[in-house]
Amino acid sequence: MSVRITGDTLALDRKLGRRINRLAADLTQAAPDQQLDLQVRLAEEFDQVKGHRVRCELVANLSAKRQIVVREAHKKAEEAIDTAFGGLRTKLRRLRIRSLGKAGAAGDLRATGT
Repeated sequence: MSVRITGDTLALDRKLGRRINRLAADLTQAAPDQQLDLQVRLAEEFDQVKGHRVRCELVANLSAKRQIVVREAHKKAEEAIDTAFGGLRTKLRRLRIRSLGKAGAAGDLRATGT
């Protein structure tokens, strides 16, 4: 798995970088069969209704020419990162279940003659 961290000055924070790399390593251990190229973008934004927030955008490029994008925004950067990785983990799990269901359905087809 390759991890690329970009964004404004938040992306340069060592503590956040270590957190992202740790969560990416945990994700790799949870799905060792899945080849991921992960791009993480951190940005500060200001919403007039919700105030100052940190947005974390994860873009996961999968080996089967698929892409998963997860965006989360919270008051604290740590919360945004944790929530975004949790959402990515859920989407990867659903994708794996769906692909296993298709493989099982294809294996159950049998030719019947009359």
